[in-house]
Amino acid sequence: MVRIVGVDPGTIKAGWGVIDCEGARLQHVASGTLVLGRGDLSQRLAGIYDGIMAAVDQHSPEEASIERNFLARNVKSAFRLGESRGVVMAAVAARGLGVVEYTPATIKKAVVGYGRADKEQVQEAVARMLGLEVRPDEDAADALAAAICHGLRRSWDDKVAVALGSGAAGASRR
Repeated sequence: MVRIVGVDPGTIKAGWGVIDCEGARLQHVASGTLVLGRGDLSQRLAGIYDGIMAAVDQHSPEEASIERNFLARNVKSAFRLGESRGVVMAAVAARGLGVVEYTPATIKKAVVGYGRADKEQVQEAVARMLGLEVRPDEDAADALAAAICHGLRRSWDDKVAVALGSGAAGASRR
C-alpha cells in the first residue's frame, strides 16, 4: 500500500487530497482546500507552503502528484500558477517526497474516462471512486483526482514491470 498526496495548485485557492492505494483499490484519507484570498501574493504563497506542509505532516504520504498546467487565461495567470506550483513542489520536497506531474487531460481521462471532462464530472467520479457520500469541492476533487491518477498509473506500471520480469515492482517510477 502507498499513501499519495495530490495537489491542485492555485494562488487564490489550492486543493489537496490524500489517498491510500493498494493496486487498484483506493481509499480516501483526507482532503481540503486552502482558501488564500486575493491579498499580498507573498503571504498567499506562504499560506500554500504552510498548508501543504501541514497536510503532509499530518497524513504522512509517501508520494506526491500535482497537476501540470501548461495553459492559462493570460500571462499573469500563468506566472502565478507557476509560482504556486513551485511552492507546492518545495513543500513536498522539503519532506523528502518526489513529485510526479500529470496534465489536466491525463488526470481527467484516468478518473472520468474523458480528457475534457468538466469540474462536476470530476467531482462525481472522485466521489464514486473513493466511496464518498458527499462530493468534495472543486479544488479538493481536482487534487484527489491527481492522486487517483498517480495511484492508478502506479498500479499499471507495477503490473507491466511484473509481466516483463523487470524485477521489483515500482522500479520504473517517473
